Amino acid sequence: MADVIIIGAGYAGMSAAALLAHAGRKVVVLEASGMIGGRAQSYRDEQGYTREYGAHSHRLAHKGIANEVFKRLGEEIDFLPETKDAKLIFKGRLWERPEGPMGFLRTPMLSFRARLVLLALLARIKKADPAAWYDKTLLDFYKTSFQHPEVEAFLPFLGMTIMCPDSDKVSAGEVIDFLQRALAADVGVGEPRGGSARIFLTLSKHIEQEGQIHLHEKAEEIIIENGRVTGVKTSKATIHAPDIIFAARLPLVLELIDNSLLPAAMIDYAKNIENSSSLVIDFITGKPITSICSGILGVDIPIWARFQSNADSSFTPSGKYMSTWGIMLPWHFDGDEKIVLEAETKLKNTIATVFPDFLKRVIEERKIIVPVMNGNVLTPAHSKPHRPDTQCSLIQGLYFIGDTVRGDGCSGDISFSSAMKAVDKILGAQIK
Repeated sequence: MADVIIIGAGYAGMSAAALLAHAGRKVVVLEASGMIGGRAQSYRDEQGYTREYGAHSHRLAHKGIANEVFKRLGEEIDFLPETKDAKLIFKGRLWERPEGPMGFLRTPMLSFRARLVLLALLARIKKADPAAWYDKTLLDFYKTSFQHPEVEAFLPFLGMTIMCPDSDKVSAGEVIDFLQRALAADVGVGEPRGGSARIFLTLSKHIEQEGQIHLHEKAEEIIIENGRVTGVKTSKATIHAPDIIFAARLPLVLELIDNSLLPAAMIDYAKNIENSSSLVIDFITGKPITSICSGILGVDIPIWARFQSNADSSFTPSGKYMSTWGIMLPWHFDGDEKIVLEAETKLKNTIATVFPDFLKRVIEERKIIVPVMNGNVLTPAHSKPHRPDTQCSLIQGLYFIGDTVRGDGCSGDISFSSAMKAVDKILGAQIK
């Protein structure tokens, strides 16, 4: 018998489990695979390289949502020092990434007139009410007051900050909400020392004080009796608990519960969620390609890069250097190998353009196709007001967390945020 069963050991599930265990609750985390971490899993291979399933950063670093989870645990994420040498790829060139409004005013990427328009756009974003714009696209927001071809071509950068570069697809409210927090924090992206492995090591330490993590144990059914959860049937046993947190992608819960018991709106939402996909390549070289310690983000091409071993030498064996590059695959990617090849060619051509000698120096590469990068693309229909709440309205004791439900921020931030929201509801109900 446990106090809470948590299905899924990614950012959301592990955060919720750690917070509950820290509060003295007995938790059981069920993970179907043999490794914690979900889409942020990380491990050290036999050669001494830290390998991640993609590359994961945390928005706003020590002022961000991920670190708020750690603060509740009496911890702090050990972020690498901010170097402020991040770059952008735009029009086939590498540029310094502007810092704050004045940085955008001075950037040579755009004409002076375009810079003034962009600055006016940022000023309007700073004053806008996100709630009024969740149901509109970023392009809709832009066109209400502005019209400049250079700035319109730059809009994908604003969308890319929440991993949806299409200005006619991404929710304006989501972009506004994030940029307002970013402008207020005056902090960029945070890279945890040791990568996401260090994040999960700390969370595991707290979980193990009061709970257990069951790897290779798949949830097969959430047991419901008289309108409330009573336990979970797994591939190995039946475990009972008065509260259950589903911490995987929301569409997967439909396989574990009689759908007639769930809210119709939630079922419809889960069936229509759109995720993003990506191609990610780790490149190993014998010499550093650049001195950049921060990352690179594409403006007019959906690319991102991290130079892990420049910033954190623990990522690679001595004398070896790693950088991770990713490119978003087209929406609704279905596994077509031709599409992957086209994306790889585009990615490598871009790398060769901005770093002409890079690919010649590569001694090893690891390619990963990530079919689900972000579990939910933040379109108007899937923006914060429309995502399901963390607490099920029809089944007592059932909670949903992860990047497909109603949390703050985007991507991993939604996972951390929704975990805190669900834990607060569980602890509050138990206190009453």
